[in-house]
Amino acid sequence: PETTTERLLLVGRAGSGKTTTLHYGALMLARAARTTDTAEIRKELQLFTAKRLFPIYARLTEVMTYVHEQYAQRRAELVGAPAQLLLDALDELARRDVPDLPVGMIESQIKAGGCLILLDGLDETGDSDERGWTMDLIASLVRECAQNRYLVASRPFEGLGVRLSGFVERHLRPLDADDIRRLLNKLFLALRLPEDRLPAASSDRDALVPEAAELWRNLERSPRLFDMATNPLLLTSMAVLVEGREPLPVERAKIYEKLVRLTIEAWRKAQLGRDRPGMPVKLFEESDDSVRLRLQLLAANMLESERREITLAQARDLLRPIYRANNPGWNDERCDDYVRDLLFQIALHSGLLHARDSDSLFSFAHFTLQEYLAARHYTEQRSGKDTTVEALVNHWPEGRWREAILLAIGHEATIGSRETAQTMLNTLLAAGDPEALLLASDGLDEANARAVGELTPQRLAVCARLRTLAALTGDWATSAHPDPVLRNRAATMLDRLDADSDRPGLDLAQDDYWADRIEPGTFSMGDEQNKFDYPIRQPYALARFPVTNRQYLLFVEALAGRGTPEAVEAARKLLLLMKQQNQTAEEFRPRLWPGARYRAGEGNHPVVTVTWYAATAFAWWVHETLLTPAQRATGEVIRLPTEAEWERAAAYPLALPDDEARLGRREYPWGTGLRAATTGRITATMQANITDSTIGGTSVAGIFPHGAAACGAEELSGNAWEWCSTPKLNYPFSGEVSAESLYTGNKSSSKTYVLRGGSWYDSRDYARCAYRGVNYPDGYFDYYGFRLARLFSLP
Repeated sequence: PETTTERLLLVGRAGSGKTTTLHYGALMLARAARTTDTAEIRKELQLFTAKRLFPIYARLTEVMTYVHEQYAQRRAELVGAPAQLLLDALDELARRDVPDLPVGMIESQIKAGGCLILLDGLDETGDSDERGWTMDLIASLVRECAQNRYLVASRPFEGLGVRLSGFVERHLRPLDADDIRRLLNKLFLALRLPEDRLPAASSDRDALVPEAAELWRNLERSPRLFDMATNPLLLTSMAVLVEGREPLPVERAKIYEKLVRLTIEAWRKAQLGRDRPGMPVKLFEESDDSVRLRLQLLAANMLESERREITLAQARDLLRPIYRANNPGWNDERCDDYVRDLLFQIALHSGLLHARDSDSLFSFAHFTLQEYLAARHYTEQRSGKDTTVEALVNHWPEGRWREAILLAIGHEATIGSRETAQTMLNTLLAAGDPEALLLASDGLDEANARAVGELTPQRLAVCARLRTLAALTGDWATSAHPDPVLRNRAATMLDRLDADSDRPGLDLAQDDYWADRIEPGTFSMGDEQNKFDYPIRQPYALARFPVTNRQYLLFVEALAGRGTPEAVEAARKLLLLMKQQNQTAEEFRPRLWPGARYRAGEGNHPVVTVTWYAATAFAWWVHETLLTPAQRATGEVIRLPTEAEWERAAAYPLALPDDEARLGRREYPWGTGLRAATTGRITATMQANITDSTIGGTSVAGIFPHGAAACGAEELSGNAWEWCSTPKLNYPFSGEVSAESLYTGNKSSSKTYVLRGGSWYDSRDYARCAYRGVNYPDGYFDYYGFRLARLFSLP
């Protein structure tokens, strides 16, 4: 049966496509309103409804500006957050755009029901108090007019959704490789002249037009560019630069700098080719940089006053003094005419500004471009002994300034003054707050800091603090650490800054990849209701961590013929075995990867969305790559652990007692339960990444050191389920259960295989050492991973 969501909170980062999604939804519904057919909106919008919905779209910044204007004097008299305020605002704003609408029409439609109300930009409505009041108004409207459907879009911020009861929160995912290729093709076809828009006939339905193919090749070669291309706004900007034959930068600020320059140049070219009767000649003599400075001032003022639009009157008030000072012969009227003509022509020919309401209201084409221009304003202006950049960076506790601060750091580090970038980063470090530290690390990432030598002191200082914050230092047992979400954010930023690849336990070729050796012996397997003795006959060790994306990428690269000679030769042998099993290398690529590799920052996350077949193939490849022929001849093996080997390592101390097989057994790898605090001064809320951790996805390997098993293996519980090499058999086992693989002589026709440990998606019960999961060998989810076991030769 189909399930429906009537209240949706759509969350996405800057440029992820929130506004485009809402615009598209409103357009499709408006088109469907002219027919009685709902099949198209059902297909395109996943909108399950037996009747047509009436779309009402509004930017919450405009709505709340109207509310404040109308009720500024009466705010104290209001009781709670009455829905009537939003109804009045939506009605009035609609009539501003369509003056012929009857008074009260929108309000009547909403009260009658059958509407889809799309409210955009919740995060832009002000500080935490203003955002909270906006959410209260929305909640009141939902309660009073529950017969409608509601979609609210926002960038993420702390407390988002807390006051929107009944809303289902969903996040826009980044683009993957297929999305990028399709969008590039459509973008470049749209940029062509009408007669050139049809692609050349091709038998390959996935063939790209030449411009798209050129950009796609660049993206494939550069992981950093590919990561940026997963953002729709940045990908579109890249396409515009390629169309204009501009070199493609690998920093976001450089892309926006080139984009702004190109749009202003487009305005200039259009103006120089037009008749200009009655228009002041000075308009065309003003330099492009001068025009950019005026736009930067408008953008900064709009950010400061929490506006997405600016009226012509407000723009004149800001720019008039500048033109009076620069042109002593001009009076106010001439300045005002100049500002009007300037903004109108930029909106008409550049695409950087949008104009509406008979050219009396202007907004930037995208909020991120407004933030970028605002950032440039702060970094280029000076006021006495203080710089306005200091005023900008001191806004770091306010989430709505985040993008402007990041873009300012990125611009100064790559184009402007590196000393200014250092100052901004040092100011954030001096704040001594985890959020300021994470913002500084984001700023270093924006600046591609490894390529900027002047930022080395700041990069080293930030990385050292991130390691401590993430519990990745040797003093984790005696230091206080924050909640798992914050730890994971810190560790992910270390990965993005390429500062977490040499940590112990993460290099397959090093001895410290393996936890402590476990000797043969009989242990008690299963929980109290299904316990039985089971013998381990060969010494072994588990890997300290699950197999990570970075480690798995070596396997994928070797299958493609890239890597060390040993790795490529082992992959060649494996491909022959795979051919016998009718398997291809493409089947082993993790489904969650957006393209040929993992997402930036997730190198040390466990690899997930891999089948049992893929996990056993990886293990066989490692066995052939890392062990010498002499080691293999003595019985050493690298493979997936058996279910028994996994449980023995997770639940028991290294040395088993002689007289009582169950003595020392643990409920969880770290002990008897989940606690809010462990030994020492640690203040972690969980010892494992399960649902209680609230991370909501996989986490960087190693940030739960207090959840390690006695053998030193970490994250046996939580993060990702781990495939075992043995099939699901009923307890107690009748004899020993052998490891299986498609690529050795020991294989069977088993239909299901065991998984152990639970995951980020599961409750604490699944994280117990005795809990057994099971699935078909071709099953995969975003919480299925695996780790390796190494069996040593017998004495």
